Amino acid sequence: MDWKISDLKKLGKWRILKLKLIDARLYFVSIFVGLLTGMVAVPYRYLLQLFFDSRKAFFDSNPHWYLHLLLFPLLWGVLLFVAWLVKKMPLITGGGIPQTRGVINGRITYKNPLLQLIAKFFGGVMALSAGLSLGREGPCVQIGSYIGNLVSKWGRVLSGERKQLLAAGAGAGLAAAFAAPLASSLLVIESIERFDAPKTAITTLLAGVVAGGVAGFFFPVNPYFKIDAIAPSLPMLEQFKLFLLLAVVISVFAKLYSTFTLWSKQMYPRLKQPVYIKLLYLLIMAYVISLTEINLTGGGEQFLIAQAMDSYKPVLWVMAMMMIHLVFTAFSFSSGLPGGNFIPTLVTGGLFGQVVALLLVSHGFIGQENISYIMLISMVGFLVAVVRTPLTGIVLITEMTGHLDVFYPSIIVGGLTYYFTELLQIKPFNVVLYDEMISMPQYREQQRYSLAVEIMYGSYFDGKLVDKLTLPEHCIIKSVRRDRKSLPTQGLTLIPGDQVEIEIDAQDIEKLYEPLVSMANIY
Repeated sequence: MDWKISDLKKLGKWRILKLKLIDARLYFVSIFVGLLTGMVAVPYRYLLQLFFDSRKAFFDSNPHWYLHLLLFPLLWGVLLFVAWLVKKMPLITGGGIPQTRGVINGRITYKNPLLQLIAKFFGGVMALSAGLSLGREGPCVQIGSYIGNLVSKWGRVLSGERKQLLAAGAGAGLAAAFAAPLASSLLVIESIERFDAPKTAITTLLAGVVAGGVAGFFFPVNPYFKIDAIAPSLPMLEQFKLFLLLAVVISVFAKLYSTFTLWSKQMYPRLKQPVYIKLLYLLIMAYVISLTEINLTGGGEQFLIAQAMDSYKPVLWVMAMMMIHLVFTAFSFSSGLPGGNFIPTLVTGGLFGQVVALLLVSHGFIGQENISYIMLISMVGFLVAVVRTPLTGIVLITEMTGHLDVFYPSIIVGGLTYYFTELLQIKPFNVVLYDEMISMPQYREQQRYSLAVEIMYGSYFDGKLVDKLTLPEHCIIKSVRRDRKSLPTQGLTLIPGDQVEIEIDAQDIEKLYEPLVSMANIY
């Protein structure tokens, strides 16, 4: 079918209206994805809190010694079972953000999404309930991507729209984990899809708002709202000196943190010990910490909140707790068990900010009441330095705490930290994990890959003849679907709404994903 310019004009407004109706259907489905993700993420958060409270009650009750002999083997068996799940389903390992990005890019295919979703759910609950220092946000993100994948299959969504539902589910997962819908959309743009496609942004925001609303309904009390953030009364020049100091010391510490964490992750598989022995060592560490400071386990979020609400403590004690949490987090994440690094990173950043603030108080630069203010800003800066998501970090802390007073200082510190981390060559943590994942043999063996894009009105592809399109080297248009019918590509003129399948070399996915998608989008 050959479409001439005159034919294209005859399409008129009815086709544009039809495409808008199709978009409306996609947005409705994304709301459904957000609802389902919230309904799954809420029980996930509830179980994590329930098991943490149960462990805390157990250790706080000073139980008899023989009860420890019963609990310790039980937790060891739990970790061994989770490790077995990861061995059977490698995609549920770690946080899940690199895997989600791989699915959206096309590197990975969820072959059994429902089974993997169940394994990720219970694997994450059990790993954190055993006391490991992991976050809930990564598993929630991947759980959301599983739900987006399932809905796209069950709802027979067009291939070009499937990635948008995957991204929407991922964003909804983060929104449910933190009740922060706006930050969830920014995370998808900055860390997962890494491309600001309009439909992706809208579907992610819609799903995030719904999932965040579900989470907010079942968890109406936000402990972060109890944190006071009182800005120090300093002249503008002194404030800038403070922000510059924070950005410098946070960047340097983030370099050490990233280096140690990645070193631990590389060393873990090299240890010539069976898995059950490695997990035994890790459980011993978790158990000892539970006997002394239970709030440091399970990611350390409860410890951070307690410190922010009563932040004037001996600086050496806070520094010791921070280092214990840092080492414990690195070893926990290196195990490969389901769990993210987002919350532990925020905790480390907040405690580091507390150390800096206590030193400033001792020198009379700020007051005691300003410590939690410095902690919140440091959480943003540290997250920017380690994960390299400035917009997500700034908006996330503002949404979580409800303190607009830290918004503008976070922009300054986050921007300066981003610059200094570039100077220090700190590679984004999730990017490192993604690169390690795609360097595995099963992904290096891929030869060709098909990318599905949808033509938008006014894009570069709109109105172009397939035969005369200029594409990157080794890229060819394999097929075109219009109104759910496959059309021959020879002599075909592309129009809005066409679903185009582009075949590229697998090794070029990361390089060509954004350029090819941008050719089909209006931005």
